[in-house]
Parts: sequence; C-alpha cells; structure tokens
Amino acid sequence: MAKIISVNLTSIPECINVSDNISDITVETKIEFHPLDISLGMEYCLHVYIYDIHGDLDTPFVLPNWDESDVNPISLGRKDDYLGGKKTIITATPEIMIFKTPIALHLGHVNRDTNYISRKLKAFTTITPAISSASKWSEPFTSQIIH
Repeated sequence: MAKIISVNLTSIPECINVSDNISDITVETKIEFHPLDISLGMEYCLHVYIYDIHGDLDTPFVLPNWDESDVNPISLGRKDDYLGGKKTIITATPEIMIFKTPIALHLGHVNRDTNYISRKLKAFTTITPAISSASKWSEPFTSQIIH
C-alpha cells in the first residue's frame, strides 16, 4: 500500500484573478510505495482537491471508486468551498515519487455583496489503488407521497 508522505502548495501567486482559467497553483505530493506495490507495478489514481477553508477544517470522507473517487465534507459549521481538483493515474515504480499537479482555481463570481480580500487555501490529496474497495452513490430521485 502506498503512503502519502507530504502535500505542499507551490507556485502560489500573490494575487488570483477570479475570472481566468489559468493554473494558479501547483500541488506537490510526495508518495512512498511499498516494495510489493513496486514489484506488482500497482496502479493508483491520485486525486488532488483544493478548498477554501472557513474556520475549522471540514473532515473529508472519501468514497474510493478508482478514477471516480469522491470526497464529501463532514461539516459542523460553515462548509468549506471546493475550488478545483485533478486526477492522475500513476504506477508504482521507484520507492519515492513526487508528483506536481497544476490546478486552475474556480473562484466563482465576486459581487458587491461579497467582500473577499484573501482565501485560506488547503489541498487534500488521496490515492485509490486499482485493487481496493469501490463505492458510489446513486443518482438522486424524487417520488411522490400519497396520503
């Protein structure tokens, strides 16, 4: 099983333009692979998510499903804002690998009622092995109730 050693935000601009689609930041993820992963050439899906944190950090709940894995926040207060993410398929080769993931932030629209001076950005990274459990929610549906 692989182990995430560190997650760091790099290439952070001093100012972020709300309306562009440029890769604003880079997330550097350092991963250590178990010798068994390397000998089997194990594949993983690396998921990187960027959030704007409001107060206490929401606890992430990961539903692993290979390249469709999903992260759901468990929030006790104001929910953190999802700003962007990226997934990459990786193969365990050397014992330690560093992945640099450029991400364009999706900041939404700023209006006169909202006063944003800065954002408190954090990256959450998870890896899902090709041989693992898988989870998925159904699409929501509506049913009429008869009295």
